[in-house]
Order: sequence, then C-alpha cells, then structure tokens
Amino acid sequence: MNQHKSMVIKTERSVESSASVHHASSEERIARVGELQNVLAVCPTDILAGIELAKLLEQLGQLEEALCHWNAVLACDPNSLNAREGVARCRMSQPLQPGL
Repeated sequence: MNQHKSMVIKTERSVESSASVHHASSEERIARVGELQNVLAVCPTDILAGIELAKLLEQLGQLEEALCHWNAVLACDPNSLNAREGVARCRMSQPLQPGL
C-alpha cells in the first residue's frame, strides 16, 4: 500500500514540475531526467512522466532517446497527440542515414 501511495506522490510531482521545465538550467533538466527515469522504472505506463521525459530529452538534444520514450508513450496511448508530434519532431530533426 505504501509503495502505491509513493508512486502516486511521485506522479503528482512529475506533473507539477513540468511547467517549470522550460525555465530550468541544464543541470536541473539533467537532474529531472533522472527523477523521471526513476518514476518510469516503478511505473512504466506513467504517460505524463513519459511525455515530460521525452520533451526534456529533446531539449537536451538527445533525439534518439527522446524518440524511444515517445514511442513508449504511444505504446500506452496510441492516440496521444503529444507523442505523435514528438515522434515527428525527432524524425525531422535527425539527419538522414544513407541507405534508408
């Protein structure tokens, strides 16, 4: 029961802090990435944490990793407009690979 309550609190925190992500320093963003990875390790279907993590990774220039998280969000919620837009952004921003 306590573990479930802990997950709920972590999820609420992930939602609360997403608004301040755009104004955070790189160090704060990197710390937040770690927090979100911990949340997703406990609850991999936490869509809000997945979205926030993917956005942060995009902002940090880690497009391949962001794309993986956008795809994970889509696996949980195929109708997520945020995730579909994130996938499109990541694919458009990545350089074309020869032979593909």
